[in-house]
Amino acid sequence: MVTLKDVAKEAGVTATTASRALRGMDMVTPKTTHRVLAAAEKLGYRMNISAQSLRTGKSGTVTFLTAGIDGAYFSSLAMRFAAELNRQGMHMLIESSKYLLDDQGNERDMSYLFSDGIIGINAKHASKALSSHPSVLLEDYTLDSPYDQVNAPSQAGTRAAIRHLYEKGCRRIGLVGHDIPPESNPGASQQVRMLAARHECQQLGLEFDDEHSLISVPWSRDGGVEAGHRWADDRLGFDGLFCPSDGLALGVLRGLADRGVAVPQDVAVIGFDGIEDGEYSVPTLSTIAVDFTSMAQAAVALLTHRINHPDEERYPQTVTVGYRLIERESTRR
Repeated sequence: MVTLKDVAKEAGVTATTASRALRGMDMVTPKTTHRVLAAAEKLGYRMNISAQSLRTGKSGTVTFLTAGIDGAYFSSLAMRFAAELNRQGMHMLIESSKYLLDDQGNERDMSYLFSDGIIGINAKHASKALSSHPSVLLEDYTLDSPYDQVNAPSQAGTRAAIRHLYEKGCRRIGLVGHDIPPESNPGASQQVRMLAARHECQQLGLEFDDEHSLISVPWSRDGGVEAGHRWADDRLGFDGLFCPSDGLALGVLRGLADRGVAVPQDVAVIGFDGIEDGEYSVPTLSTIAVDFTSMAQAAVALLTHRINHPDEERYPQTVTVGYRLIERESTRR
């Protein structure tokens, strides 16, 4: 059986340094950590989580708390985090936040979570769990949040999407999604993107009003199909459609195809997220691709700092990652 001492010998470090490197502690240099991780991989070493927890008070695990991993967006994001945590010598557990409330709407006891920290997305029902662990929230735009946040470029990416439609000749741009929220503290990515789209349309001098420039549908692929049908059946006349998620956009393409609408000749369509499915739709989907890898790296770095420095007082940090505008057939005129 391969031991920690074997890994330390292979990496040319002490057992203490090897242990710290495998737990992702920032007192070890990145070069040394890489050497230790490479040695552990070579020898097939796996940490005993139960023994480590008893010895150090830390399990070396992180809980990824999400409403679910259905669909390409959440599964892609979860896999990026699993890869980054594995690279840091840690392990990831997945917990579904939608089961945190009991039949009376009360938050369930989460004391069974033995993870060192939590990375949460759509985890608003988990206030007890978040407050009792070092936590980082993804895609949470709540002002004055007590937690570190790592967000997609919802504002900048949306503005780029609207400008792209404008540069392709679109002069009546419609938004697909929920009702546009009030300006104050929108809190969720879809709301931030809807507000940013409205602002950019107004900045470009395009005709826009909340009632007639929005196709209000559920935030899902089925909602996108409904939006595509309504564009054709109600003769809405938009020559460009912005969908604040690729799931919605793929549904829109399906709904338009059902009615024989040509994309992008009759109407151009752009999504947001950059999931792989958009490369295989007909037509292929133009999108704002979020840097998911940087999102995972930033969130894990913030979380491990909180875990390793529990008594340090510092203000919550907010990181916004970058994006790429990928032009494909759905806007290529």
